[in-house]
Amino acid sequence: MDKIWEKIKEYDVITIFGHVIPDGDCYGSQMGLKNAILDNFEGKKVYALGSGWPKFFSLMGEMDIVDDETIASSLAICLDCANEERIEDQRFKKAKEIIKIDHHIEQGEFKACITHVDNDKIATCEIITELIVKSSLKLTKAASLPLFLGLVTDSGRFLYQPIDPFAYIAASKLVETGIDVSNIYDVLYEVDEKSLRFKGYIFSSYKKTEHGVIYLPIPKEVIHEYGIDYNAAASMVNSVANIKGSPIWVFFSESDEGTVRVEFRSKGVEVQPIAAKYGGGGHPYAAGCKLDNLEDHKYIVNDLDKLLK
Repeated sequence: MDKIWEKIKEYDVITIFGHVIPDGDCYGSQMGLKNAILDNFEGKKVYALGSGWPKFFSLMGEMDIVDDETIASSLAICLDCANEERIEDQRFKKAKEIIKIDHHIEQGEFKACITHVDNDKIATCEIITELIVKSSLKLTKAASLPLFLGLVTDSGRFLYQPIDPFAYIAASKLVETGIDVSNIYDVLYEVDEKSLRFKGYIFSSYKKTEHGVIYLPIPKEVIHEYGIDYNAAASMVNSVANIKGSPIWVFFSESDEGTVRVEFRSKGVEVQPIAAKYGGGGHPYAAGCKLDNLEDHKYIVNDLDKLLK
């Protein structure tokens, strides 16, 4: 832990990177770490790069835009990503040195001067909170709000098991700073009419295999019909969670270009190896990958059905 903060002290410029299609933990860890560095180390220039999670920009801040020269003079910190290929802004490779902080199962080589990976943590935001608390650094509202966002989203509001005990301690430490968590939940639970109508399609169209895999291929024509983003469609995979007799559920969402975002979720069955087989990764019970075409979804469904058999 101390090595990370000591390395940060060496640099005047810090650039913070996250993964493609950022979620709450990616955006939250970027903004939380950015604010923690600014709050504890004077004179630093800290930039969080990537597309972030726009629905939370008004609460936690927008992402930064910097030139190549700035990155080349910086210490890059890559968060919430198991491999180099999934970093959204590949300019991180231009940085003088790289730190990796993550909680996913490692995949492939990641060239970093410091690597801090803890697979027992439910979120990267939990790791960063631990780094701050155990190093006796100042924890402020500015850092705590985005860190809490990542903690509650990656844990499924503390429903996804197993959850290590420190996750609850981390939540307590973050709330003690005086953040208003209701602001986060107001945004998370807000539903627009397009999404509501699309949920109707989900409930009337999902399929089930012989051994209980719930799955739904979502063609781009359906995406257009309901007027939603294909990433948003894939992220609604938990709409079919907790169906009796179906411990695995998976969505296949087709983009305009024909590529397919795949989201796996499960209860007690490790799906990450299947995601890894198709070039993806993630957590044991929550993972993802991409396919070149929607027709290939049948291969994944077949593998998952065999897994249950």
